[in-house]
Amino acid sequence: MDQVGFNVVLIEPEIPPNTGNIGRLCLAARSRLHLVKPLG
Repeated sequence: MDQVGFNVVLIEPEIPPNTGNIGRLCLAARSRLHLVKPLG
């Protein structure tokens, strides 16, 4: 099963710990995380 869940897009994320938590959540939920520069 290679189904992908949601596509999550963070536009100019400013808080690195939150970005990391969202990344781990996306991994667990089999979703894709897209980060749009500039990164905080």
